[in-house]
Amino acid sequence: MKYKSIFIGNIAEMAKPLMKLMDSQKSEEELWEDHWLCDRFLFSDVDDRILITPVPIEKNFFADSCQLLNYKNTVNWWPKKVGESTSEAILEDKELLEKVVREIKLAGGQMKIAAYEATAEFMGLVKELRKMGLNFETPEMPKEENLWLINYFGSKAGFRQATANLGKDFPAMPQGGICTNKEEIIGWASYLLRNTAGFVIKANRGTAGAGLRIVKKEEVGERKPEDFVEKMIEGKRYWVEEIVVVEEYIPPDMSVCGGNPNIELMIPPEGGVKPLYPCGMRVTPEGNFRGVEFGKGAVQKEAEEILVKSGTLFGEYLQKMGYRGYFEIDFVPRSLRQIHPIEASTRRTGGTHAYELALRLLGKDFADHYYLTTSNLLDAPKFKGKDYLVLKSALSQVLYPIKGKKEGVVLTITNLLKKGQLGYAVVGESRERVGEIENQFLSLL
Repeated sequence: MKYKSIFIGNIAEMAKPLMKLMDSQKSEEELWEDHWLCDRFLFSDVDDRILITPVPIEKNFFADSCQLLNYKNTVNWWPKKVGESTSEAILEDKELLEKVVREIKLAGGQMKIAAYEATAEFMGLVKELRKMGLNFETPEMPKEENLWLINYFGSKAGFRQATANLGKDFPAMPQGGICTNKEEIIGWASYLLRNTAGFVIKANRGTAGAGLRIVKKEEVGERKPEDFVEKMIEGKRYWVEEIVVVEEYIPPDMSVCGGNPNIELMIPPEGGVKPLYPCGMRVTPEGNFRGVEFGKGAVQKEAEEILVKSGTLFGEYLQKMGYRGYFEIDFVPRSLRQIHPIEASTRRTGGTHAYELALRLLGKDFADHYYLTTSNLLDAPKFKGKDYLVLKSALSQVLYPIKGKKEGVVLTITNLLKKGQLGYAVVGESRERVGEIENQFLSLL
């Protein structure tokens, strides 16, 4: 057997429902950003792997990353043409599909196939491969009869409904509701503006901040709330044509995980709920996800207990329903001991690759000895359109490992250089040391 795993980078498939409700320019921008973000899957999964991305990973970046991770047998394949779906592009590319089929046959039933998310398109690919009589495992997705759980509990409305079944030991969500029309949106948002610090509106299948808006009371001022909200949602198809969630804006306690606690967990095929890592998310003031911070000292003990207990309760419920695979919960803290769950994702996340990177570079007990911070979308306009090797040369003094020590910057996404952005992780023995390295890194950009 030459390869043990096929991993498919399919971020854009996850965002398709939302992209359809955007204007054409924003939809195109979202599509290519999602395709380029797939570089980071180089740091996921195992060695002895076929990594299929929508576009090729830059060859020098790929080689350097494999050397860093001590990969001996990982290859990058990609389809000749790609639209919104990497999975569908594989089926449409006869030459690529033949290569995939050949390697599955050679593995003799020992091949694992996984993706960022078990989307409808990925499920379609799996079905087509099985129709060919191919034998392989899909350990990160539920059985066919339970696939509906992915979209349901990964949606904003589905998670809000699910929390009602989790009992009194699961923390309360912020007050709010699921809205099915314009009048309900205006009603809930106006009520929250009059009675709380503001509101948050979320497209049901929004992701990483897309389809989300935070409105603080002071932004509305003396204007009538109903008029403000009606004007705000006008023409926004992802709010007025779909179910949305409107909930109270809770001013976060920034001393708790930077105001954005999170935990990622997994339900493996053999069962049980396995917490992977608690973290603080790096989120812009507008609510857009950028990266994570985790490891030694990143999450206070009191907060970690709440995150682990809540994640395990939700995971046990998901498992009872028939789910397996990765999932995570986002929270907002009023204080260290009052932390509210706000949404969940039933897939890998924007931090999974960093967790797997830490395991490979630093060992299973990395969280006791190291601190990590990441960003998947950092503006680096100085390097827009530049070659990876130019970037590598400019950053040589801060790249991991600095002077042979287990610290430094690991570049994780370089296809984004096309639009003047990049992705990275910073590793160090403490939050303070990581901050020093990151500041030096940013100054070089």
